[in-house]
Amino acid sequence: MPLSKLFSHEYFFRVPDYQRPFQWDEDHFVELIDDLLIAKRSEPYFLGTLVLHSNSTVGIDDASETFDVVDGQQRITSLCILLACARDIGQEQGDNELAGEMHQKIIQPAKRLEGIEKRNRLQVKEQSSLNSITGEIGGSKFPIKNSINDSPSSQRFEIARRIFREKMEPLSPTELDQFAMFLIQQCNVITLITDSFENAFRLFTIVNDRGKQLRRIDVLKAHNLNPEVVPNDEAREKYANQWDDMEVKLGEEEFEELFHLLRLIYVKEKPQNDVFTEFQNRIFGKPDRPERGANFIDTLQSYVNLYDSLFKDKTFLDEGESAHCQFQTLMAAMVRYFGASEWQACILYFAHKYGNERAYDFLLRIERTYIDHWVRGVRKDERYRTYTTILKHIQQTRNPDELLDKIGQVETKAIEDACRSSNLYDSGYAKYLLVRAEISVTELDKPRDFEARSIEHVMPQNPKKDSQWLKWFNDEQHEALVNTAGNLVLLSKSKNSAAGNKEFDEKKSKYLSPKVSSYPRSMQVLKHDIWTPETVEERTNGFVIQVLDDLI
Repeated sequence: MPLSKLFSHEYFFRVPDYQRPFQWDEDHFVELIDDLLIAKRSEPYFLGTLVLHSNSTVGIDDASETFDVVDGQQRITSLCILLACARDIGQEQGDNELAGEMHQKIIQPAKRLEGIEKRNRLQVKEQSSLNSITGEIGGSKFPIKNSINDSPSSQRFEIARRIFREKMEPLSPTELDQFAMFLIQQCNVITLITDSFENAFRLFTIVNDRGKQLRRIDVLKAHNLNPEVVPNDEAREKYANQWDDMEVKLGEEEFEELFHLLRLIYVKEKPQNDVFTEFQNRIFGKPDRPERGANFIDTLQSYVNLYDSLFKDKTFLDEGESAHCQFQTLMAAMVRYFGASEWQACILYFAHKYGNERAYDFLLRIERTYIDHWVRGVRKDERYRTYTTILKHIQQTRNPDELLDKIGQVETKAIEDACRSSNLYDSGYAKYLLVRAEISVTELDKPRDFEARSIEHVMPQNPKKDSQWLKWFNDEQHEALVNTAGNLVLLSKSKNSAAGNKEFDEKKSKYLSPKVSSYPRSMQVLKHDIWTPETVEERTNGFVIQVLDDLI
């Protein structure tokens, strides 16, 4: 249907509580307006698809029904702002007729004889901010007041207003009139309407959106805020706001990651489907698992708080507790350098069930498991089996002591071999093992975050032919030792390749000294007057002890 019908008295739209806040950014607005301005005025232009959910009890043919926007929130909101900008520029150019007609597309005027009340065509969470642009003729002429201090959605409304006006203000009255007619008559959308809540969310999965589609966790949100599940309007709004606050607390990516961890905690098997289907089919309503609605959202809140204290703020153990500094420092390193995340499910579940009792001992056990998998190149299926077994042990045991006994010890032979590797430098786990050695030799009077920028060779990989390095090492020794742990240090500042081949004394004073100052093990290099094969081998042996010290 053309926008002339979409923005008519037949259709009113509402962005429901389960939707994410308005997400489009500057690039989206520029792309939309640029495409529209260069499009041929005489040809239809396709703006995409809307998926709408009808909540009306009188059916989808009601002449003044409000539809929930399941898919297309970003586009329809942007179009309202675009129409408002075209409306106001028309008025500023003296075309009051254009302004009046455009305004009726955005704000439905009252029609007493037809029983139609004045109302916004689109209802959003940040209605007052949107209304400051769209609500009255002339609203888009000025920036939203205090937009810098408003919500992210309000700030994005303001970005859209600014961009649309900047792009359309150069148009002459004739060009603006032609552009407005093109928008209303030639720009089309496909609308998919269903009165079934379930069908609405099946439809959205097959629709290509110009902007940001709902994620699977957005669909989970919708199902947990379904009026059939949370019938009270005030409660539904409360839980919708609570859900949004949780996402803001963790951030979009980590909030979504938490659902995958929860799926693993509850199901304790590898995934069989996407996260939404897993929760629907294998979690909600099953024994010892949450029910949809308030029960799940409250449970989710407890895990959000745990996730934040464990992996983000890293304040899970109080300062006065035993191993506080060690726990926080090790956790920071694991979060920073471990690529996979299944291990976090075990930590979360342990903390949820047992709190902080023997939490550091359990963290060490999980660390050793992860490193063992890492150095052996264990495939994802085997990793899942290991972690799901640990999750089952957590469920079945009565206390942390029983759990740690049941898990048992992890063999360290593969880890020791990796530490002694002649080519540790080129392995994916080199930086973590080097950080782990630094943690082991650090006197932790407070938690630390070892953010290593790079790894440096003490003896260069390609020393100059006449250098002192080649007097200390013959070719065979150089090849055997240059990439071993004993010849490697961590740098806390950016690497400078030009300094890598300097002689030992100069390299220490001008290069290594200011860059390893925060790393105790790496600083030990500065105490050496010469650098020999025996030095490197001794440091490698020490490195093995330092890494394995806590793991044994």
